[in-house]
Amino acid sequence: MSFSAIILKKNRQAVQVKASSKMSHFKYQGGVYVITEADIQNVVLNGKIRGAEAIYFEGNPNAVGFKQFADSSSKYLDEIVIINALQQTGSGPRFKFGEMFGFLAPLKDPVNLMYLLFAAVIVYGILAQALGYV
Repeated sequence: MSFSAIILKKNRQAVQVKASSKMSHFKYQGGVYVITEADIQNVVLNGKIRGAEAIYFEGNPNAVGFKQFADSSSKYLDEIVIINALQQTGSGPRFKFGEMFGFLAPLKDPVNLMYLLFAAVIVYGILAQALGYV
């Protein structure tokens, strides 16, 4: 069943958007609006039903309804803040040993490692002959 979603915008204009009650949500200008059957109301003119509509405020995903619902979002956000605080303060100080040895990062490449090995062999050969070890 389709219905008209009336979105009351911040600049005091109303926009009418067609939506389907079979879906759980609809999108309008980058926002996602939740569809619940309790918020869809019949439009009655002169005693006759002319259709169905739900009223939304721009930016608020929940429709304006006649029932008062318990909003548990503040409890959820409080739990998230507490969990983040415990994770950040409970981990202890961090030492970044990788930054101390960052100059050795090019040695991870096998080509650079082979060049370094060849240079070390050549330097060893020159020093061994100069010092009389050979």
